[in-house]
Amino acid sequence: MKETGLTKRETQIMNVLWKSDQPLSAFDILTASPDLSRNTIQIVLKKLQTIGFIEVAGFGYHKNALTRTFRPIISQTEYMGESLARSTSLEITKSFIKSLDDCQTLNDLDTLIQEKRKELGC
Repeated sequence: MKETGLTKRETQIMNVLWKSDQPLSAFDILTASPDLSRNTIQIVLKKLQTIGFIEVAGFGYHKNALTRTFRPIISQTEYMGESLARSTSLEITKSFIKSLDDCQTLNDLDTLIQEKRKELGC
């Protein structure tokens, strides 16, 4: 997958796909986001496929026409994680840890850190 930030329209369409439990057609996306035009949806879906964010999941019917359905390849969490710079992620993590008042969560984080240290040989 190519590292890229999504445009406003790409984000809008990805949010529709991320919220759905099943693959969606361009018509389904239009129904969920009526402020988008059919042409915009088609163009954005093609670009999202090209950059590796979605894939064709199968085919369905709308009226008498055969339509492709799409599903995300990358989760919203994965996208957000990749979008944040390392320094930003570090600052968010530090802030999160400082705000914790739950020993169990701190223990869980400590366990993850120890496992990662072993993996890296630190």
